[in-house]
Amino acid sequence: MITVPNLLTLLRLCSVPFLITALIYRRVGVAIAIFLFASVTDVLDGYIARRYHQGSYLGTLLDPLADKVLLDGAFITMALMGYSPPWLAVTVVSRDLLLVGGVVLAAIFFGGVVDVKPTILGKATTFSQVMTVFATLLIHGINLSADHLLGALEIATFLVTLASGLDYIYRGIKALSEEF
Repeated sequence: MITVPNLLTLLRLCSVPFLITALIYRRVGVAIAIFLFASVTDVLDGYIARRYHQGSYLGTLLDPLADKVLLDGAFITMALMGYSPPWLAVTVVSRDLLLVGGVVLAAIFFGGVVDVKPTILGKATTFSQVMTVFATLLIHGINLSADHLLGALEIATFLVTLASGLDYIYRGIKALSEEF
């Protein structure tokens, strides 16, 4: 059964190709609108799932997947278009690949589904990445000269992304060592 939160998550996932296309064609205003739409669906799906008890196993899989596809797609495309530094895109995508790979390996070792709980640091990373994408799009959309502000935000996002990646790796290794 498809729930409203799952439908919103699917809409967010489906918005990614439109966001990437808007960025490629340098339609930054359109990209901002799409990114805002995707961000609102992210907030709404979580709120509705909690408020109306519509959480589901499918939602626990789709929601983080949609977040990763949206943010990774945005960072990769922004780097390719020269809007943000490639090292930031590499950091964001590498962290996500390590997390997904870790979950797959843990599932193999544990012989089933691994329940990964988001941490405060993980949530801070998502927030920082969303703010960085939005600020990057906004600054490029209105041709604002705010390199120092954007640079500081990129460094903060890099640091929190790195810290949460290391934290998840530590937690994964600890869980595996407790199991074996």
